[in-house]
Amino acid sequence: MEKRLRSSLKTSAEEFLSSITKLGFNKSIKPSLKTLIHSLSPSSALITTLPLALHNSITQSIRKYKAVNDSNDVVLSPQTPPTKRVRRSARNKKCEEEGDNEDEAKGLIVENIRIYVYVGSLCVSHPRKVFSESDLLQGVKELHDSLIFFEIDSVLASEIANLCEDWWKEGLFGKEVLISQALPFLLSRALTLKKKVDVHRVYALREAFTLLDFEDESIEDLKHLIMRCVISPLFLKTEDGRKFIAFTFGLSVQLLKEALAMLKSQIPFGRKSILEAFGEIVFRAWKVSEEMAKDEIENGFLQGIIDSCIHASSAVLAVSTRRVLGGFINQRTTEGVEKLIFCLAEPVIFRSLQVANSNVRRNALHLFLDLFPLEDPDATKEVKDTLLDKQFFLLDKLFVDECPDVRVVAVEGCCRILHLFWEIIPSPTITKTLTRIFEHMIHDSCPEVRLSTVNAVIYLLGNPYSHEILKVLLPRMGHLIHDISPPVRAAVVDLLLTSMDLRKFQFHKVVHIDLLLSTLANDQPMIGQKITKLLLPSYFPLKVNVKEACNRCVTLIKRSPLAGARFCEFAVSEETSLQSWMELLKILISMIVSPGNLETEQIDGSIIAASHLCIYLVRDGSYQIKLKEELSGERLKHLFAAATSACAQASVCNIICSIGPDAVDDLFDECMTLVTNCGDLSNSLEKQAEVRSVHKMMLSCNWLDEMLENLARLLQRTASECHKRFGTELAKFSVLSTKQRNITSSIKLSSKSKHAREKKMSNKVKCSFEEEYEITVGVAWQLKDLLLSENTRNAILRCGSLETIFLSMKAISEISILQCTQCDYMSVSPVLAYTALALHRSFQDNLSGDRNVNKKKRKMASANETSEETALEMTIHHLLGCTNKLFGAPFSEISDLTSNGSDFTKQQRILNVVKVLTAVLKFIADAHTMDLVHKRQEECLSFTLENIRFIISSLRRSYDEELQFTEDMLKEIYMCLKSSFTYAAKLMNVVLKSSSEVTQPVWGAFDIANELLNLYVSIEEHLGYGYAVRLFPAVKPWVPDLILALGSVNLMKQIPGGRTSSFNPKDDLPLWVSTLARTELAEQDTISDEEPDKISKTGSFKTFRKLVNLMVHLLRANYNVLDAVGQTILNNLLVGLKRKNFDLVFGLLHFVCVKLVGHDEREWKELASMLQSLQQIYPQLELEEESCNDEAARQELQIARALVEPVWKCYLCDDVRNSFEEE
Repeated sequence: MEKRLRSSLKTSAEEFLSSITKLGFNKSIKPSLKTLIHSLSPSSALITTLPLALHNSITQSIRKYKAVNDSNDVVLSPQTPPTKRVRRSARNKKCEEEGDNEDEAKGLIVENIRIYVYVGSLCVSHPRKVFSESDLLQGVKELHDSLIFFEIDSVLASEIANLCEDWWKEGLFGKEVLISQALPFLLSRALTLKKKVDVHRVYALREAFTLLDFEDESIEDLKHLIMRCVISPLFLKTEDGRKFIAFTFGLSVQLLKEALAMLKSQIPFGRKSILEAFGEIVFRAWKVSEEMAKDEIENGFLQGIIDSCIHASSAVLAVSTRRVLGGFINQRTTEGVEKLIFCLAEPVIFRSLQVANSNVRRNALHLFLDLFPLEDPDATKEVKDTLLDKQFFLLDKLFVDECPDVRVVAVEGCCRILHLFWEIIPSPTITKTLTRIFEHMIHDSCPEVRLSTVNAVIYLLGNPYSHEILKVLLPRMGHLIHDISPPVRAAVVDLLLTSMDLRKFQFHKVVHIDLLLSTLANDQPMIGQKITKLLLPSYFPLKVNVKEACNRCVTLIKRSPLAGARFCEFAVSEETSLQSWMELLKILISMIVSPGNLETEQIDGSIIAASHLCIYLVRDGSYQIKLKEELSGERLKHLFAAATSACAQASVCNIICSIGPDAVDDLFDECMTLVTNCGDLSNSLEKQAEVRSVHKMMLSCNWLDEMLENLARLLQRTASECHKRFGTELAKFSVLSTKQRNITSSIKLSSKSKHAREKKMSNKVKCSFEEEYEITVGVAWQLKDLLLSENTRNAILRCGSLETIFLSMKAISEISILQCTQCDYMSVSPVLAYTALALHRSFQDNLSGDRNVNKKKRKMASANETSEETALEMTIHHLLGCTNKLFGAPFSEISDLTSNGSDFTKQQRILNVVKVLTAVLKFIADAHTMDLVHKRQEECLSFTLENIRFIISSLRRSYDEELQFTEDMLKEIYMCLKSSFTYAAKLMNVVLKSSSEVTQPVWGAFDIANELLNLYVSIEEHLGYGYAVRLFPAVKPWVPDLILALGSVNLMKQIPGGRTSSFNPKDDLPLWVSTLARTELAEQDTISDEEPDKISKTGSFKTFRKLVNLMVHLLRANYNVLDAVGQTILNNLLVGLKRKNFDLVFGLLHFVCVKLVGHDEREWKELASMLQSLQQIYPQLELEEESCNDEAARQELQIARALVEPVWKCYLCDDVRNSFEEE
């Protein structure tokens, strides 16, 4: 190959190029070409002929390439049609062949041009530069000018651009004519391929951009590419990319303005790295810019950024803006930057620190702290000192700012200033600032300020110069270890941990060790973990032997038993060997078994600590055998006997559960004492944890059946007392013994011990009914809790005493419901346990049989009203009977004070009733959702409606009587209202799903939807905007169901044999409808207050309007549902029209015609039902307008009629006229 090329090289340049094209362009030919061309000497004839031949070949190939491209666009003259029609397959084949020939010719031309580009590159890169630059330029310029035509072939275009790039880098003659096409191509390539090497290439050619005229209109495309570079992540992340963008800022003032505007628009959305890159770019551009460009950056961009930073609408936007300014702030040592910052910021920042708007003060303070110290480098020392004093004066003033957010920033900023500039700040200023911090800021009323103060002091400790004075001042912060705010207490411990690493500080001199131990014993786990880490080097050091470490830990337990126990709980997670903890466990067990002079609190603390160690060690399988040897049955009995507190006894139960020992039969009585000593259990998280530990142990020891048997006796006794005291019906009980149930147990209970237990239970001291009921409430809580776990739930559902427990809970629940307004000790826990037990029993029964058979039976039962009711349906009937009696009582019996002078207030009575009704509603909703009930559906719907109406009535009466609920009561009421809304909506959803099979309950769904919307309005009206806002997320998922329910009656059209709705338009007008009209009138500001019957109470109802807007948005997606719901609203409008409530009429018409349907009358074409209603409304509006004597009301009717008139004329007028003519 090389010989052939060499021989052609001796003939002529044209022959040489022809030979190359015949051989084709491949990798093997490139080395040969390079060797041949670079070996040419200056005396060779080809030195002058090859550039000319190359130019001619390039020109001809480009002409051919354009001709091939143009041939696809040329319309050929029609030819004479053939005598015989060619078959389709033949025509397709012919077209494909022609297309292949064109592609082949085009590919050959591109390959030839690539050869010429490569030859040109070799000529340019000749080591002795023998070729004339002017001769080569003609061919290269042809390639450059045609670059736009080769964009389809990216390889060829890249090679041409590379040639132009090399020409520019070599500084050859005529380089300025090879950039107009190459630069846009390279810039576009960098933005498209997103490779760093392309960014570097663009930056290397940056000087070429200065030759372009950026004021010319033809440069717009290149300017757009540069604008894309300004916001391109690739250019912003790479060093060369940022340098290039900064360079382009100096190309044109107009380009600079556009780029700065683009950059500024990206600030609200930019990430931290992008914003910092923006700052660096602007600084680089400012540093090298000329006078006009520099003025634009300073007075146009930077001044605007400072103003935007101070007046930012959000803290996030202010932070983003300051990050851009950081490009200048971090370069303050550069000449001219300090002066620039001072000139731009000084006129606005001091004034902004004292304005009335707290957000502006906060933003200005953040910026001021970033710029501190703000000084004029050209000023004298006296002027600088005066300005510095002014700055500290303003900071001191901001310490007492009325806005907590400003105080937070002030204290953090001052400590940062002290940390950075301690050496140059005058001592009196330091003393004054620290005095303010340690005498006022640590006592601030706002917990966020106190937290910031502690964190700021931690940061200040990073400066060694501050240690001497802080060593004296830190003890003043010791009281914060008992701060009411947990984050503040945690920060104080962090402060102690920081000081522990400093040589001059001793943490126990900052906070006394007794305070630390008290906090460790009683505070949250997070804080306890940190205190443990603080005390670990003192009470379980790694540098001493195991025996000494254990002795120190024992000393801690003796000093503060609870703190020592929690120390062991958290210390095991630190890096300490398991063997060390095993040794400590042995020492603690020995101490407990042989207590000596230990006090009861110390014994209990040791037991709790041993429990934590045992639970941690048992995770390692290698220690299980050792633990069982150490904790034999006899020792566990000793531990349980030694434990005096319920917490310590529960800890022994945890030990038993973890290691599973045998022969602990005698502990059952003590465990039952923990279970039955359950007064106030539902309100004590600590007691709940203790009882759960006992349950876990009972399950592991197979004692759960006997425990349930004992609980059944306790419940049976309480049920009998209820019968005696209140006269309730009492069912016959039969409690089976453990032997009668044929349940095997791994632990055999002797008849002697069992008889002793029964005797002990019967000999218990009798207590009052109130105390006995309180214990029953605790038992109910335990039953409900046991039903949550699968293992314990199965044990309850299989136990022989289940029927007794259920019947006892039935009687107790009845009393809890009926007497909730009379006795302040009545609780909802029995009702919750009773309903949970009924649900799980029914669900278990369904699972025990064939699902399909059960479903078939349920369908048959629902069809036959006389069929036998299930146990669950009987439970529902019982509860509904109880609530009906409660609803039947006059409200005065519920809300009035008792005559016996007790403290059972109206508020507590209302809360009790709401809790009970919510529990029953939850049960009904869950039963229907689980498809366990197919009868008494109408009764359930009636109860749901009565429940919601009672709540609404109670809210209104409480608001009218100005009852003051405590904060805790309001929280409980809100949670009940939230739950009631969800359960009622869930039941409504079930009714809507079943509407295809059972049509009657559709009216119930319609009624529930109306009452739920009434409830939401009542909550916002009587409890306030805050509670309504919190309720909105719970309401939002049910909005589609509310919409369908509101339109369900109209969607179903006619219900054969269906009952009428409990809502009667002649008597009732839903509260939400009148409120909807009220809000519409409030927006129009056309409310009339002259007639008391009209709507006069406006209110904002912001969240209700938000809910309505969401409903409108969903309705407009389905015209059928929109038509049905719209008809419901118009039916209410007719009621208002009959009552001559013209405010309501106008408000609803405005909502329907403007918001619900919209201004476009064409939308009404799809709404047949609404048009039918408007056909009744419009004539009545005309009649009322003619007969009305009140000018204001007549004007309101005119406006209302004007809203309907376009629809009337477009769709209804002819229909009414035709109907009249027919009549």
